[in-house]
Amino acid sequence: MKALVYSAVATLLTTASASATSIQTYDTNGDRFVTYDEVTAVNSRVLRSEFQILDVNRDRRLSAVEVQAPGAEAILNRGVSSSGTVLSVSDISGGQFVSQSELAAAYPGLKPYEFDLIDTNNDGRVSSTEIYASAAQDILSEHEHNGSILVSMDRVDTDGSGFASLAELQAVYPGTTANDLRDFDVNRDGRISFNEFYAPLAIEILGENQ
Repeated sequence: MKALVYSAVATLLTTASASATSIQTYDTNGDRFVTYDEVTAVNSRVLRSEFQILDVNRDRRLSAVEVQAPGAEAILNRGVSSSGTVLSVSDISGGQFVSQSELAAAYPGLKPYEFDLIDTNNDGRVSSTEIYASAAQDILSEHEHNGSILVSMDRVDTDGSGFASLAELQAVYPGTTANDLRDFDVNRDGRISFNEFYAPLAIEILGENQ
């Protein structure tokens, strides 16, 4: 679901860190540059399009100067609390929970009774299990960018294999190419798993190919 990550990225929380961002925060291989994968390993809410804005010289990596440029911190640290923890709707996949107000912020127009339908155990919060349920996805899809994107994995996986093939993706996202699939097919097995389908890069690419 695109709004699970994308809408939350855009609207849910603001940056809480006040200190300058250090390249060492993201430079895991020690080469003094930062790739998009290294950035999203720390903060999955950063979009590729935002990374490209920061990548002034278009070498597909960020230097220390680019990381510390005006406005870079706001992008790289969006949704990061002062403790360094990323807080967003997408955190439910890591065992966190989402309140009614948080879910409504990510899915504008969500009604209280719809939240109650998603909150199947009636504990006043939504878990990853609840939000990924078919009934919940049907409800939330109506509020994702006016219901246009992103559909659930179940609707793409028409043969019930548990994976999405290129043909299945193209049936829903006609503009998707083999090159697109390779971009978010992390394990290079020629098909898209549940986790790959809901990864930020896949969501961004599929959203552009609807």
